[in-house]
Amino acid sequence: MKRAFFIITTSVAVVTLTGCALFYPNIGSNETPSDPLNPTPTVSETPTAPIESETPAPVVKELAKPRLVFYDIVDTNIQIVGEVMNFAENGGECIITFYSDNTAVVMERVPAEANVSTTQCFPLTVGLSRLPSGAVDIVVSYESARYEGQSEITEVIIP
Repeated sequence: MKRAFFIITTSVAVVTLTGCALFYPNIGSNETPSDPLNPTPTVSETPTAPIESETPAPVVKELAKPRLVFYDIVDTNIQIVGEVMNFAENGGECIITFYSDNTAVVMERVPAEANVSTTQCFPLTVGLSRLPSGAVDIVVSYESARYEGQSEITEVIIP
């Protein structure tokens, strides 16, 4: 009886351990279960012949129609808010440029995000000390993978 019990117990242990090897998710791998996110690096061969690539066709972007929505001089800063009126998308950016005598004096980029039917530029605050006193022109531009364009010129008097 003891002999039969020993044979049955040994057989069950062998079958159980063999079954684990069959169901282990990384069978044939050197990785351990405690290190699934750090696989060992492999060396790949790079081709020796140069690969010819075609010149990509120029991307034709659709027209964006940005505009200056709001500006306000508060203390020693000017605050600018812009939007793009003809679409709503995420991932683009607004470029706010200040010109004095047709020369760009300050250019800042801010992210843009989709609103219900427009694309909103994040608000921009620029210190008045960075701008010349007198008449300054502001242009809001928009760039993304799909759109680009710029607003009309808005003249602002800087104190």
